Amino acid sequence: MEEFKVCFYGDLNFGESYQAIYDIQSKKNVLRQKGYHFLLENVKHFFKDADLNIVNLETVLTNVKHSSLMGIKACIHWSDLEIAPPLLKEYGVDVANLGNNHAYDYGEEGLKQTLCALDNMGIGHFGAGLSEAEAGQEYKKEINIDGKKVNLYVLGGYKYREDYDKEFDFYAKRDKSGVNLLMPNTAKEQIENIRKSDPGAYIVVSPHFGFDLQKTIDHQREQARRYIDMGADIVIGHGPHMMNEIEFYKDKTIIYSLGNFMFAADFNPSKIPYSLVLKLVFRDDRDISKPLVCLYPIYTNEIETNYQTKLIQQEQFYEVLDLLCNNKQEIADKLAADFDNKNGVCIYVNPEG
Repeated sequence: MEEFKVCFYGDLNFGESYQAIYDIQSKKNVLRQKGYHFLLENVKHFFKDADLNIVNLETVLTNVKHSSLMGIKACIHWSDLEIAPPLLKEYGVDVANLGNNHAYDYGEEGLKQTLCALDNMGIGHFGAGLSEAEAGQEYKKEINIDGKKVNLYVLGGYKYREDYDKEFDFYAKRDKSGVNLLMPNTAKEQIENIRKSDPGAYIVVSPHFGFDLQKTIDHQREQARRYIDMGADIVIGHGPHMMNEIEFYKDKTIIYSLGNFMFAADFNPSKIPYSLVLKLVFRDDRDISKPLVCLYPIYTNEIETNYQTKLIQQEQFYEVLDLLCNNKQEIADKLAADFDNKNGVCIYVNPEG
């Protein structure tokens, strides 16, 4: 049996902008004391096991020292332009989703540096760009398993917020750089055109939506279901910095938030301390356009773990399952789980029964 594995990861930020503040506050700077590699030591195998790794890079790769948003926007993210890009390459990041609320924290210059750094490392990117057309361009990958082919498309972007539009000038426009505005009304034609021109495609919509440290709300559900109605095969969300629920809609899977994959910042310890890695497994012994969906829960209580992402323990599984299914037995009945020492718990998603 031949297979091609694609892994999606939630928010990734080495946390330099936070750790620098902790230095000023005379708190522990984990990057100085432990080093960057410490943060991913327990979960680096996910990158090695996959054929394609797609992260939500929620930071700017830049050496620009001043942002016009300082004092206006609550949190400004940056990562070291010399250290972070080679690390991403070293771990095996293949593609960065920049469609989030931090990719334009340092304006056009910061975005240009980010794009250039990723290009120099051979890392693909989508979700932000130097024009509206570039920012909105979906990522495309042909998957070929022993002559069986399917095209994977991934759309990324940030939800609409009035302050990001009118105060921060964050969104890309026809002749302006920025982040892709991803909403059902902005993605409808794009999804429908992909489906029309490539009927057998596998289409992923990966929105950065929801609210920090909050559970899914009805407005998100409406949006996610509309993406499926338009022709998407799966919705893989992120944004709230914690895992949110799963839903099955028209035999399609919706993950409302993967949460954080690695984020070196002090989050509220009362938040849900779990996140997810999602793996699509395309196999030659089944319809290649219908991959298996596998979820790997990870433990992301940053304060308790000293910012080091960890696998969940077997005894934490049922708590994760209840949160993932929103305590709905009909959803839990469509899942199966396995446990091993390398990956922790793997939850197999089977919406078709």
